[in-house]
Amino acid sequence: MARLDQNRASQSEYCGSLESAKKTAARKGFSVQKKQNADENPGLGALYINEMSNQTISLCMIAKNEEKFLEQCLNPVKEIIDEVIIVDTGSTDKTKEIAEKFNAKVIDFKWIDDFSAARNESIKHATKDWILVIDADEIIEKRDLDKIKDAISNADEFVGFQLEQRSYLNNFFEGAVKNDSDFEPIKNYPFYIPNNLVRLFKNKIGISFKHRVHELVEDSINVKKLKYGKIDVVLHHFGSLKDSGLIGEKTEQYAKMILKQLEDEPESARYNYQAAKMFLGRNDYNNALKYFEKTAKLNTNYKLVFSEIAKIYLEMNDKNRAVEYFKKSMKHAPENPSPANNLAVVYMSIGKFKEAEKILDEELKKHPGNEALKYNYGKVLENLGK
Repeated sequence: MARLDQNRASQSEYCGSLESAKKTAARKGFSVQKKQNADENPGLGALYINEMSNQTISLCMIAKNEEKFLEQCLNPVKEIIDEVIIVDTGSTDKTKEIAEKFNAKVIDFKWIDDFSAARNESIKHATKDWILVIDADEIIEKRDLDKIKDAISNADEFVGFQLEQRSYLNNFFEGAVKNDSDFEPIKNYPFYIPNNLVRLFKNKIGISFKHRVHELVEDSINVKKLKYGKIDVVLHHFGSLKDSGLIGEKTEQYAKMILKQLEDEPESARYNYQAAKMFLGRNDYNNALKYFEKTAKLNTNYKLVFSEIAKIYLEMNDKNRAVEYFKKSMKHAPENPSPANNLAVVYMSIGKFKEAEKILDEELKKHPGNEALKYNYGKVLENLGK
């Protein structure tokens, strides 16, 4: 270890509390420790700084017509980023002009219906130690930047880190979480869908994105038998709040790529599931059932796939099959109260209130705070005159 005053940091930057010194050092890629027996509010001579390399970061992004979002994405992270790489897949707006404000290296790339190909093109041009992948319609709060620098400075055996992507919604959707954040850009959106993704990883060790759509680096890391961790950093994602025309265009683009990916990987549970969801969104129930059923056969980890099938049968007004599949879902996902709650609702709709009461009573013993269970239990008791 070296004395702090022998490093590049100035005395004025690090004087003050140990906590503020740690934060300032983390942004520069160092870590600070207090000497033994030092005062609680140490001066310069009471602090040590670890002799570690200043880890650098390349921000890698693919973009097309993102003038509305790009600046608000890059502004918060610019203080920890050493270079910006943007692969542009055909912008006709001011995306490139905005990128130039941040000294971004912009690479034109012909779109070939493959998100991984575009992502990997951005990685190819990155020259720094670590890669941070962000989309233009995502924001990282400034208060989370120190966590990123701390993670890469103390990565140990990890070659990457998951961040939590939160996709914001105006309306409730199954799997959504209530939004209680006070972060200004997103505080008025009531719900979000959480998703953990490795978006921060080491450069130049062969990590790459896989799959045409819903692309990931996790598969690449796992194949190499390397490890990744998770840090408490949120990617606030606004993609679902874009102009409805753009969303429709992107949905069709995703559908096309999912089907192409299925041609490449017909036995992939992941892409059979995504195909099922895609067909469900089009109200093509027969194809949705086909791909949900195949998903269930390929991978039992898709525990709620039977609930998806049951809901389709409800849409088709086949309540007997819906009951059958909600029961299967309860068996495969006993820790989740949703299948039981939904089964109770079906029983209520066909007048089987005693059966509904029994199911809800058992579930409430396991999930006493669940609002949906409590509400439906009250309705059942009301109908039974209790």
